[in-house]
Amino acid sequence: MANFRTNTWDPTLIVGQILAMQSIFYFSESVFMLAVGTFSSYRPSVDHVFVATTIRPMTIVQLLAAVVCAYALTFVVQRAKQCLDFATTLHIGHAIIVTIYNGFIPTSFTWWLLQVVSAAVMTVAGEYLCMQLETLEIPLSTAPLQRTESSEV
Repeated sequence: MANFRTNTWDPTLIVGQILAMQSIFYFSESVFMLAVGTFSSYRPSVDHVFVATTIRPMTIVQLLAAVVCAYALTFVVQRAKQCLDFATTLHIGHAIIVTIYNGFIPTSFTWWLLQVVSAAVMTVAGEYLCMQLETLEIPLSTAPLQRTESSEV
């Protein structure tokens, strides 16, 4: 008998999920940067995504991107108990990319605080949304399709 949602070690799937979440994070940050730049005097730059200090518009952008990623977790990961793992991995990956981009490890307390808050928002919202999805009813049977035979020859 086959088990429901058996846990098998699939490194290709996990790496793919990590890359998908990282891509969604940076794409949503880019979209929100353009939106904030359109409606304010802020002029977005790629440097702002990878800056090692906090900039007020980028703080808002990153928190909004964390909410988008929380929603994306319901499609990419689909498991509430894995949301913390993927949120943490995403933010550690972001810290590594920022370190490589700048050539030094970020030392700003507010930047690290933003990463922790962003990861917490993504984890809590992602777990909530995944739990809502996991608690949906599973249909045991489907109703038979009704045929309409309106034109017989």
